[in-house]
Amino acid sequence: DKAAASMYRSCVPRANYLALDRPDIAFVVKEACRDMSAPTTSSWEMIKGVVRYLKGEPRLVYEYRWQGQEDLTVYVDTDWAGCHKTRKSTSGGAIVRGSHLLKHWSTTQQTIALSSGEAELKGILKGAAEGLGLQSVGMDLNTELSVHLYTDSSAAMGMANRKGLGRVRHVEVGELWIQDVVKQKRLAIGKVKDEETPADILTKHVYRGKIREHCSRMRMSPDLGSS
Repeated sequence: DKAAASMYRSCVPRANYLALDRPDIAFVVKEACRDMSAPTTSSWEMIKGVVRYLKGEPRLVYEYRWQGQEDLTVYVDTDWAGCHKTRKSTSGGAIVRGSHLLKHWSTTQQTIALSSGEAELKGILKGAAEGLGLQSVGMDLNTELSVHLYTDSSAAMGMANRKGLGRVRHVEVGELWIQDVVKQKRLAIGKVKDEETPADILTKHVYRGKIREHCSRMRMSPDLGSS
C-alpha cells in the first residue's frame, strides 16, 4: 500500500547514505535503490535484512596503519546477468593504497552483456576510470601513483591487452580505449583469484563470514560500540 511504499522510500535513502563508507552493505542497498519506484514485498524484506545485519554489525572501523609509499591497487569483479528480471550485470570494485581502502562502488551496468567476458570488460573499464581518476588527484598533490588493476576474468584480460576486437564482435568500439591505456603502460592489469578479491562482496549476496574476511583484507573490522 501507499503507506508501506512511503516508509520504504524513507528507509532506503538512509541505508544508501550509510553505504557510502560501508562496503559490506553496498550491494544490497544498491539493489534496494532499484526498487524505489515500485517497491514490493520482497523489496521490503531485503531492506529489513539490511537493518538486521546493521543491528549485529553497527560499526565498521577503518584502520589506517603506518605504511610506506604505496601505489594504487584496483580490484574489480562482475556478476554476469545477476539480475533475474532485467538480466543486467553488476560491477563492483574497490581501490586501495597499500592496505588502506580509498573508494568502493557497486553499480548496475546500463546495457545487457552478451557474455561473461563482456560483463567483466565493463567492470575493468569502470575500475580503470576510477583508478586513473585517483591517479590524477595524486598528481595534483605532487604524488606519483602507479595503477595496478586486478580481475578474475582471463577473457576480459585478453580483450584489454590485445589490439582491436579480435574474434569478439559484440563489444562496443568506444570501450576499446582501455587497450591504448594498457599499451601506454598507464595501467597494468593482473589476475587474482575470485575468493581473494575484496570486490566479491560488492557484486553478489555473500554470507557474514565472507564479508568479514574481505573487509579484513581492506583493514576494516566490525565494532559493537555506538560511537
